Amino acid sequence: MHLPYSSMPPLPTTLQDGLLSALQTAFRYHAEDWLPLRLNGLALGFVNEVWRKHLIQDWPNPLHEDSDGLHLVADNWREMGRQLEQLARRWHDAGLFGGWRNERFDVWSGDSRQILFALERSAFRPLGLYSHAVHINGLAVTEEGLRFWIARRSPHKAVDPNKLDTLVGGGISAGEQIWEAAKREGHEEAGLTDAVLNRLQYTGHCISLHQVSRGLHRECLHIFDVILPNEVIPQNQDGEVASFALMSAEEAALAMCNGEMMNDSVLVTADLFHRLGMLDCGHPLAAYLQAARHSTDLIGRPSENMFGPNSAK
Repeated sequence: MHLPYSSMPPLPTTLQDGLLSALQTAFRYHAEDWLPLRLNGLALGFVNEVWRKHLIQDWPNPLHEDSDGLHLVADNWREMGRQLEQLARRWHDAGLFGGWRNERFDVWSGDSRQILFALERSAFRPLGLYSHAVHINGLAVTEEGLRFWIARRSPHKAVDPNKLDTLVGGGISAGEQIWEAAKREGHEEAGLTDAVLNRLQYTGHCISLHQVSRGLHRECLHIFDVILPNEVIPQNQDGEVASFALMSAEEAALAMCNGEMMNDSVLVTADLFHRLGMLDCGHPLAAYLQAARHSTDLIGRPSENMFGPNSAK
């Protein structure tokens, strides 16, 4: 797929300044506030003092704490997943966190080569576990120039209701490949046909890391681009999107600067602007986004195995 990289003028410096400020505000993270969580010896999560105390109090097996973090042990990975699921359910039922989704995400090994177990997705933030999501940037070539399809999330969404979003965004469910998730979400959220989805271009990933009320948000955002034909109008299918709008780069950037877009989508859209050559290479925003592309988040980058199943026994 060809994107018109050379035809896009740079955003005004004031908007680039605003985007950098928005990203720095959204992705605040103080490493000293988070203790590594080691499961069967592997550093897989991070917990703050609140969740550390809950784990020490409620974990049913022996545990210990040292300079490397808090260590939880179970007989095997399946048992680890079962006990964490039961513990998370108890915490949810006790009102310690809300938003139980009845949907599981895979917990991968630190090198992303092996699925260790699956766990209720709402438990990932309290435990600081690393999750994966897909985002699709929708573009349109119009008489006025390149435009961007921006979604507005449903007012009934549990997270960031009414916020602006990329054309498509969603978590990768347990057992799902990256491309499968992108095509599923593309159909559910925007009604995209197979003909459009087959044009998706995978562009790599960014790391989203920031504190949230529930714990720590650590997510690998797998980013796709697609140019929608002018006759294709996105139509939501699952009730999670209230509307779609076709915006200029300046309109989208201003909304991002004003806090109207959810954090991960600000990062993904700013990354798109960077790849389209719309940022000054000497501006600090360009360096910030380059770092988000190359961050390993202390556990390594996604491996090729993330594009296919490879479950632990």
